[in-house]
Amino acid sequence: MKVEIVREAKLSKVGHLFVVLAEGVKPEATAVSELVDKAVKDAGFDGRSDESITLLTGTPRKLTLVGIGKKVTVRAVRTALYAIGKIARKQRDTKIAVSVPLAIPEFDAEFATRLIADALGAADYKYDPYITQRKDEKPAGPIDAVLIAPSSLDAKRVKALNAEAQAIIEGVRTVRDLGNAPSNIMTATRIAERAAEMAKETGVKCTIYGKREIERMKMGGLIAVNRGSTEEPRFITLEYSPKKAKKHIALVGKGITFDSGGISIKPAEKMEEMKFDMCGAAAVIGTIEAAAKLGLPVKITGAIPSTDNLPSGSAYKPGEIITMMNGKTVEIVNTDAEGRMILGDALHWASQQKPDHMLDYATLTGACVVALASEAAGLFTSDDELARKLIECGERVGERLWRLPEWDDYKDLVRSEWADIKNSGGRWGGAITAAIFLKEFVTCPSWAHLDIAGTAYAEHETPREAKGATGAGVRVTLEFLESLSRSS
Repeated sequence: MKVEIVREAKLSKVGHLFVVLAEGVKPEATAVSELVDKAVKDAGFDGRSDESITLLTGTPRKLTLVGIGKKVTVRAVRTALYAIGKIARKQRDTKIAVSVPLAIPEFDAEFATRLIADALGAADYKYDPYITQRKDEKPAGPIDAVLIAPSSLDAKRVKALNAEAQAIIEGVRTVRDLGNAPSNIMTATRIAERAAEMAKETGVKCTIYGKREIERMKMGGLIAVNRGSTEEPRFITLEYSPKKAKKHIALVGKGITFDSGGISIKPAEKMEEMKFDMCGAAAVIGTIEAAAKLGLPVKITGAIPSTDNLPSGSAYKPGEIITMMNGKTVEIVNTDAEGRMILGDALHWASQQKPDHMLDYATLTGACVVALASEAAGLFTSDDELARKLIECGERVGERLWRLPEWDDYKDLVRSEWADIKNSGGRWGGAITAAIFLKEFVTCPSWAHLDIAGTAYAEHETPREAKGATGAGVRVTLEFLESLSRSS
């Protein structure tokens, strides 16, 4: 959905006006207050979370009131906006206006407006480039939306918010498109090409390393995982270097384009979802795209190791010992613990760039999904201040993080009799031992690992988003980067 933030909507050019209201909360004054007040009174609308009603009016032709219940929260507003997207698509609206005359607690008008514009931009998202036969002869066309800004925002700020919201919308959409693409299309080569395309568009430097270069770099983990594949691996680096940058952040993303488990093969059920195992890599690309378009004064280095993980006669196997880029040796006990193998090399490489902070994103463990389901990503870090800031940023943008321990007490579970470390600690504490493994390859003192296995994609449609890749990682990281900009 194309979104434009405006101070006043020309309702004569809009076919459908949507208004989000809360139960027992007096709406703020907007350019459509008089129309809305009359509609609420005539319909007896209360604003309950399960309540919506569409009225026929003169101008615009339709007015829909959407309730969110008693609490005005980011997640409640996102739910209402997703409902608006579905209604607009179903009714084949092409031009709509949206008003959210509600104050979100602890948010100023500018931040709330940008947040709402971002969510509205994703409200009608559907990945369908490979659907050739449609139930409807005339599929719904694109939707143009105007978001009516609070009257407290002046025209200059509204113009700036439009550009900012569009940058975030495009970054999130990039992640979703990359994640939803089929694995026969979204190979390591294609991820590298897409990263290069983004870099060219935004003025970011992109370097792509092929198999021979990766071998020369001694990235033993990435080479080992790739051995079962006919597709060559790629190691992709992205450098966003604005002149006024005072902080340097490294972002590392897991780029497993399809994970069969390798020799330790996964069950067939839902294996098709393993195309989403590169959502960490997608998050890095989308975040850097948005950061560059926002012009954030923070230097960002991206590192993406990418391959698929397949069984074959040449595939790496349990019992092997692999030497990683940093010289440490790893005993392979489970080839399905491949993500940490490629991340180990990338984290070591990124640490060598001497960033102030380093974040990695990975659909790493089913254990994290067991612990947190799809409601939050697992957060692992030894840096208390970094943890506090990331959790706070996640709450602000509706992307929850939950901190889990990565104490050294867990090291015994990944200790090997034959090598420096083994690549799996077994069933118990699986998300934690995976983080402990990654920690062995990190020298940056301020590092956080985000296990997005439960949040990177939705197995089913939810009240807030469509089935498939969600764009996890982008919004929380951008808010973190902006917080660094404000404090520097």
